[in-house]
Amino acid sequence: MKGSRSINQAVREILMSKPIILASLGMGVVNYSALARKLKRDVEKKLGSEVSEESIKIAVVRFKEQLYQLFNTEGVLKVVADSTTTLVDDVGLLTVRASDPQIFSPALTEAKVRLIQITQGVHTLTVVTDEEVLDKLLAVVDPRLVEAVYRNQAAVILISPKDIVTTPGVLAYLTTILAFNGINITQVISTHTDTLFILERQAAIDAYSLLREAIAVARRNLSKP
Repeated sequence: MKGSRSINQAVREILMSKPIILASLGMGVVNYSALARKLKRDVEKKLGSEVSEESIKIAVVRFKEQLYQLFNTEGVLKVVADSTTTLVDDVGLLTVRASDPQIFSPALTEAKVRLIQITQGVHTLTVVTDEEVLDKLLAVVDPRLVEAVYRNQAAVILISPKDIVTTPGVLAYLTTILAFNGINITQVISTHTDTLFILERQAAIDAYSLLREAIAVARRNLSKP
């Protein structure tokens, strides 16, 4: 039989690929024995040998403790508690094949822009901005370069203290809350202390409420003696 370290690693790798189970573990609502039985075949396949359900259960509990520390450290809660959030409606998203951002300059010269975020990737460039401005950008870009256009979006913007830059687990905590509630995120953009969640309009309203509640819960937990 493989050593406990190998079992722990196998369980960790399997669970990291199952976001729903991760969320349930983080909330402490999992039956460990039932989960161990469910994972047994996958763990044995990964290790190439037979593994007892009890050893898998122990590995799950250890992983849960690590996950709990990640999602419930005072540092994470403090960053969330010290954050504020706002909602910007009527947003669109444009992705084009890698190009010079200056191609959009003519369209932006006289445009009244409430929100604009340009992200340069290896192969693509993505612009998040007002839908009205999005139409102006589409008018100046070569249609053959357009990879994707998303309309009827909204931006939920989380404004956090500087500690978010050096505190691991904050975004994992918040995105897990959204995923657990079935909310799909079109794009996540981080700009120093601001985090932009771009979502379909109705999903954005739900996400805004959930993030506000997460902030309220963090503040209540930190205020407890």
